[in-house]
Amino acid sequence: MPIEIRMPALSPTMTEGNLTRWLKKEGDEVHSGDIIAEIETDKATMEYEAVDEGRIGKIIVPEGAQGIKVNQPIALLLEEGEDAGALEKFAAAPAGDGQHAAAPAMPPSGVNPKTEAPPAPAAQPAPAQAERPAATQVNGDRIFASPLARRMAQQAGLDLAAIRGSGPNGRVVKADIDKVLAVPGAAAPPARAPAVAPAATPAAAAAPGMPVFAKAQVLALAGNPPYHEKPHSAMRRVIARRLAESKQTVPHFYLSIDCTIDELLKVRKELNGKSETRISVNDFVIRAAALA
Repeated sequence: MPIEIRMPALSPTMTEGNLTRWLKKEGDEVHSGDIIAEIETDKATMEYEAVDEGRIGKIIVPEGAQGIKVNQPIALLLEEGEDAGALEKFAAAPAGDGQHAAAPAMPPSGVNPKTEAPPAPAAQPAPAQAERPAATQVNGDRIFASPLARRMAQQAGLDLAAIRGSGPNGRVVKADIDKVLAVPGAAAPPARAPAVAPAATPAAAAAPGMPVFAKAQVLALAGNPPYHEKPHSAMRRVIARRLAESKQTVPHFYLSIDCTIDELLKVRKELNGKSETRISVNDFVIRAAALA
């Protein structure tokens, strides 16, 4: 009976991976310890060693495939004495895997109705009524909100001061913005937002919640140069996700001091006048920190 070669778990946190490259093709002999493929995990690209011996009868998952679940069959190995006829009973396996591959796509669509279901009941208007007294959230001129919630509110034209936050210490989070947008007539608050937005624009520009530009806009700003798109590796995607989580889910605080740097600016001006390389104040700060 053919042996199923399955997607391995190459790290404790691995739930899926990408099949970067096959090093064996159908019909090739495989011995225990042979490197048969390269698998990209959430941390690195690793070699996949064969455990069993035989001949590659069928490659189920082509190289370059992404998001392959751990333990999903990726190839069939024929044992000694077996021929292609032994693969017939596994003919349904690729279709099953195809359905399996489609299954991950179904939960999101299945989840959306559930997430849309809560806004439907009459319980949703309650947050809308709670928005007005929420103005007490503002301490002075500061409104506590996550960067993602701040960006979503800016794009939707919502007034953060009128939204009651459900996060720590009344912090406005993404779920609060979603609730407001799900309430019928939530488009009314944006009329006030433009009057508030200009005053908050400088702070928003300095905050992590910066506006997202479309690719066409970025290319237009750069003069439409020739370019090559290269998808991020699984490791880079994990790094980006972790960095975003660390900013959005962990409280941050910032410290600042006033410094007199008149002499530093004089030295900087002299150095920049002698060389084509421009030196910034930040360069001096980094140098001072390194020497401290």
